[in-house]
Amino acid sequence: MGQVAGRRVTSGGIGGASGTRHGRWLRRDPRAITSLTFAGFGLLYMVVNAVSLIDQRRALGRPIAAWQAWVLEGTSFAAWLMLLPVVLMLAIRLAPRPLWQATLGHVVGCVAVSVAHTLLMAALRIVAFDISGLDYAPSETLTARLLFEARKDVITYISILAVFLLARRLMAETGPLPIRPSAEAALIEVRDGSRMVMLRPDEIDWVNAAGNYVELHGDFGTELARRTMAGIEAELAHYGFVRVHRSRLVRRAAIASTETRQSGDFDITLRSGAVISGSRRFRQNIT
Repeated sequence: MGQVAGRRVTSGGIGGASGTRHGRWLRRDPRAITSLTFAGFGLLYMVVNAVSLIDQRRALGRPIAAWQAWVLEGTSFAAWLMLLPVVLMLAIRLAPRPLWQATLGHVVGCVAVSVAHTLLMAALRIVAFDISGLDYAPSETLTARLLFEARKDVITYISILAVFLLARRLMAETGPLPIRPSAEAALIEVRDGSRMVMLRPDEIDWVNAAGNYVELHGDFGTELARRTMAGIEAELAHYGFVRVHRSRLVRRAAIASTETRQSGDFDITLRSGAVISGSRRFRQNIT
């Protein structure tokens, strides 16, 4: 077939690659875990508070319109969602600092975030009430409101920080997720002069050594690549290929059945109908 050379390249497959990246991001980024946790518990907390406010005001004989209760609690939650990236940014930047610097930074950050939360919440309430044709006129002064919200905001700020640091520590202990190669993204490039064939690993059923070359077998027929058996085995091991003979590899998913001889060697019938032999030394690779 002439002088040929084979090498492995990767394609920029969009579907599987991007989906895997997004999956890993959600599972491995402490910011994502913290955001999802806060959104879930925050939403639950908002619902409980709104329902409780409606019941309490009714019990006191001073009923409140349901929409007003939802606005009062919903605006607090919405303001926190807007400030969440700021808290996470502080958590990331202060994490590597000495303890005293990180503590001081978070004290200042917590005060600033609490003030911003109160002001944002008030602004959202003014807009919501104005849309309904009413005036939002809280009975307490701004200072009193700031002090009242600060007590709750400190707890919220510390909770967000604790979840972030816990997620960050757990990920550091477990290490990064192993990246599983995609059979659709990897390609085997086989050249023969001006002719080039691109094969996906899942298109190859089995591989056979042929001197200084290897033969790749599948529905496409047989292609020859200048590779060592050890080299091609290392490349294809990630895609379910196992050695069944000193000079032979097979893709496990391509196997239809096996039959063991008295000697311990065995015959492999592939889904394509091809039959290849295996050595008893490698029997455990397909059991």
